[in-house]
Amino acid sequence: MPSVTPRRLSRLNRLAACLCLVLSPLARASDISCEPPPATCTGAAASTPACAPRPAERLICDHALLSMGYARIYADQQRLLKTGAVSDAEIATFRKKRDACTTLDCLDTVFSDWKRLAAERKAAARR
Repeated sequence: MPSVTPRRLSRLNRLAACLCLVLSPLARASDISCEPPPATCTGAAASTPACAPRPAERLICDHALLSMGYARIYADQQRLLKTGAVSDAEIATFRKKRDACTTLDCLDTVFSDWKRLAAERKAAARR
């Protein structure tokens, strides 16, 4: 095995930094972006569906507890999807219910329903 010289370590560090810069825009922690709308959402483009505000998304982004809770739900969904405990269709159904919400109570109910379903699936997987 070749020894790690300061010069080789410096090259590895540069390579790691470049990979991080290249791959970081691809990483998403959620399907909801709480960032401001893109600059393209001005003028005529502002009336396009991509720029339209979604009430549920706005509520999640405006309330830290909902945002953190949704981040956990999203991560849980991805884990369960990888193990086959839930399907893409079930996640799509959850998102439709979530996106239909216009109140905090509605989101709380949808999130609670998901957590109940996830707990049932995890328990079934352990059997």
